[in-house]
Amino acid sequence: MSWEQEIATAFRKIEELVSEGFLTEEQAQRLESVSEKYQFFLPRYYASLIDKSDPMCPIRLQAIPRWEESLSKKEEIADPLQDLQHQPVPRITHRYANRVLLHLTPNCSMYCRFCFRKSLLNELKSDLFSGALTDAFQYLKNQTEIQEVIFSGGDPFMVSEGALQQTLQALSHISHIKRVRFHTRVPVTLPSRVNSTFVDALTSTRFRPIVVTHFNHPKELTHQALEALFRLREKAVLLNQSVLLKNVNDEAHVLIQLCEKLFEAGVLPYYLHQLDSAQGTSHFYVDEDRGRAIVDEMRKRLPGYLVPRYVIDIVGDSHKREV
Repeated sequence: MSWEQEIATAFRKIEELVSEGFLTEEQAQRLESVSEKYQFFLPRYYASLIDKSDPMCPIRLQAIPRWEESLSKKEEIADPLQDLQHQPVPRITHRYANRVLLHLTPNCSMYCRFCFRKSLLNELKSDLFSGALTDAFQYLKNQTEIQEVIFSGGDPFMVSEGALQQTLQALSHISHIKRVRFHTRVPVTLPSRVNSTFVDALTSTRFRPIVVTHFNHPKELTHQALEALFRLREKAVLLNQSVLLKNVNDEAHVLIQLCEKLFEAGVLPYYLHQLDSAQGTSHFYVDEDRGRAIVDEMRKRLPGYLVPRYVIDIVGDSHKREV
């Protein structure tokens, strides 16, 4: 099945999960308020990794909504990293001195339940993704201190090959831009998208792209995912960032296995993120003391280059901060 066919046949409504045995009718009814507020999209490939007999399956927790998402705590905000307050022109977020985020699309290969842009990809979608790219390119030309363009969520791997190639060609003509980086969940949730045609478009200019994948659990490193990584690693620098998530990967042995498998696939562990305080995500929160203990255990059992940096985003800082 092609990736386009996978998109066409993906689950888009909570009630569709009932007939497939992922939810009971009662559970689906309890999630109506959640689905009204936050989008739901789940490719059948990623759904196939769910253990239906395990209500705490780490794949299930990342993919299928829970009623806790409807709860709102005072520390949870719509724009936890203040993307909209650092938007000099449409499509650009400029928080750090020599690098910017470029937002190509609001589309994702799956709507992850822990996403820090839950609100920006839902009710605030037009604020972040409206406007033509021409103003963004002009801004990049004028700001000569910018050396790196980071393609961020929605997922940049969800744009067409033609649009991707045109964007990279435009950036390649700006001499002070040295690097392009892509943050993507596609190799995890829709690996069929990473075909040879797409990789050719990704590597069609002077840039050797940096691709930061987003594997959170070793169960996600399937044969299909490994094939996608193999296609990428020949022509791109591969890193991985994970988010520390309660009941998903908040055990040292889980993250150790993940890091070892990633390295075997040619991917270097890069970041372990403390969860951002986005709306509807507090049930994934792991206390920082526990996070530090997990990372300390990883350091005892892994060589240093396999231990990701445990970081947190602090609004106003010039870089990510070590926890």
